Amino acid sequence: MTWTLSRNDTRAALTLHAQYIWSDEYKWSPLKQSEPVYALSGAMHVDQGTMLAGRPITLDCEYARIQRSDVELLQAWSAVPELELTLTHPDGRTFDVIFAAPALSDIVDIKNYKPSDKRPDDPMTANIHLMTI
Repeated sequence: MTWTLSRNDTRAALTLHAQYIWSDEYKWSPLKQSEPVYALSGAMHVDQGTMLAGRPITLDCEYARIQRSDVELLQAWSAVPELELTLTHPDGRTFDVIFAAPALSDIVDIKNYKPSDKRPDDPMTANIHLMTI
């Protein structure tokens, strides 16, 4: 199974390497709370609520590769304001997402080519930053 990122407006899809790792999957909690506020009587008041969106999904490239043409496509997609996408996890789960800022990070050419030697299928690494909506 692989990761799939699909545009909701055009249904264009991009298949991502299966070894991308969701690095912050367990670092987020939907439960949020305010700082404690103390009344004159000394009683403490804390508001709590459940976040409905905003969960970060960082696809870490430590073990994954991506082609130069796919990096360029992701850069073009991330330049579209409020572009809604569907991310499909290799286990079948789906998430409605947008690009987080920055959309891509740690972009590295695996091989250092002369500019004239660069090709669309050259291997690269790039972290992909998304958030649920």
